[in-house]
Amino acid sequence: MLRELRIANLALAEDVVLRPGPGLTALTGETGAGKSLVAGALSVLIDARVDRGLVRQGADVAWVEALCDLDGRPDLLAVARELGIHPGPDHLLMLRREIRSEGRGRVLIDGQPSSLAVLQSLASRLFSIQSQDQKRELTEPDFARALLDEVLDHGPLLEALDVARERFDAAREALTVRRQEMALAAEQLDMWRYQHDELAAASLRAGEEEELSEAIAVKRHAQAMLEAANQALEWLETGQAPAREALGAAQSALAAHTERSARLDAAHEHLAAAADLAADAASEIGRFVDGFGADPRDLEDLEARKALYEDLRRKYRRDVPGLIALAGELAARIDRHADGAGDLAALEGDLATARAELTGACSALHEARAAGAARVTAAAEATIRPLALPELDVMIDVDLQEAADGEVELAGRRCRVGARGCDRVRLRLRTNPGEAAGEAAAIASGGEAARVHLGLTVLRQRAQRPLLWLFDEVDAGLGMDAATPVALLLRELARGVPVICITHLPTVAVHAAEHWRVSKQVEDGRTAVRLVRLADEARVEEIARQLGGEGWRRGDAAAQSRYARELLEAAAGERAGGGES
Repeated sequence: MLRELRIANLALAEDVVLRPGPGLTALTGETGAGKSLVAGALSVLIDARVDRGLVRQGADVAWVEALCDLDGRPDLLAVARELGIHPGPDHLLMLRREIRSEGRGRVLIDGQPSSLAVLQSLASRLFSIQSQDQKRELTEPDFARALLDEVLDHGPLLEALDVARERFDAAREALTVRRQEMALAAEQLDMWRYQHDELAAASLRAGEEEELSEAIAVKRHAQAMLEAANQALEWLETGQAPAREALGAAQSALAAHTERSARLDAAHEHLAAAADLAADAASEIGRFVDGFGADPRDLEDLEARKALYEDLRRKYRRDVPGLIALAGELAARIDRHADGAGDLAALEGDLATARAELTGACSALHEARAAGAARVTAAAEATIRPLALPELDVMIDVDLQEAADGEVELAGRRCRVGARGCDRVRLRLRTNPGEAAGEAAAIASGGEAARVHLGLTVLRQRAQRPLLWLFDEVDAGLGMDAATPVALLLRELARGVPVICITHLPTVAVHAAEHWRVSKQVEDGRTAVRLVRLADEARVEEIARQLGGEGWRRGDAAAQSRYARELLEAAAGERAGGGES
């Protein structure tokens, strides 16, 4: 239940605290006193967009805080944990949203910073707010479908539909993409084959282009390079004073003195390194001389091969590794096109399987809706007829949504599958015997539509079971006598979940287990809303005020007070007889 709701610096609420008890709580007050402030405060926790102008003049920040007790509600505890919120062993949860006149607001859950999205997800499950304006929902296309699914608990069937639809969409997309690939391949295949054959015939090899550059240089300067190599080899190995021998002699001369001088030791190491490098150079030059002229191709052939590399790089705008990779890619494309018929057959099979699964999910949901519609209409009539609508007939029609290009076929009819299946669900009403049934907006008056919406909302909310229901003047437009059944319905509903009802009618207020009065007071030149729990004579006086309207004290106040006391005593007797506190 909601242990405490605190509202600070929000509009006319400087610091307002509501601690509703179990059962039905009534909020009353004069017109314009600020009764709907409580509904607005809960909306701050649920809705994303809040007007900064609601921050009380002179304050920097307004805030709404709700202390929630989730004890005995494992379903709501599971919702909290799914959002990463872990209430303590006492199962208490504090929600707080701050609105700043300037800058960004802040969300706190159990004292820890959180996000507005998390707060919305949680608060929308904890609190349900219904107002007289929401009767417009009756005309919304999806209202009847949502009503049917919630009351009949079609969650598992809807989840199965979501899974089937996701698989079907994925299979259809895969087939579409593969067909597009095949169409593109058919257009590009000759070009791919030409490019592949050209690159394959070139037999490109990484590093060959550099080798060709060197070979061409050697061919062009053969004599001079050979003479230079032989001369260098003679200086290193076979001349009158070979460099390697000279380096070795210098090493030997210093060897006996390396331990006596660090500088000589360093010079000795340099000579050793130089000797090793000279030996490597001699070996490399020797291999050059021995292999000189080994490439049998003449200069013209080498230059032609080098030009081929340059032409292919320029033509395909890739380096040599890129050209080699392109050849492999082209080969894979050609092979994939060759396997296209088999791929299409497999993907078409996957799509047929997914379509059968989707058809089964849609069929199961359609049959469950069609079978359960009568049960829901009977429950709706039983709930709404006592609300001064004794002749009301409720009809819920379930029909398939046909479309020539629909994804599935049910009962021999092609149907399009939407987010919630392929059914069109309509709610029709008949308020007067002998008249034709029709849409709620055309058949029901404003007061009748409000009571129908209230009854249907009760059916839906019984399935959802929030932590608290708040009904904001859902009895508007009703006479005092006609409102009594509404009060009895709310009182019955409050046996399972606490209910707050904001009302102008005394015949509703007397049935509440708790009664709070909202008023406006001016202190130090500032207007502020006050919220006071009423008991005993204070409650009698408030009911008498409601009975007599704004000028009740100018009439027979004593008679109105006696009548108020009688109404309260009768309602208390009914609550006691029904086992309520």
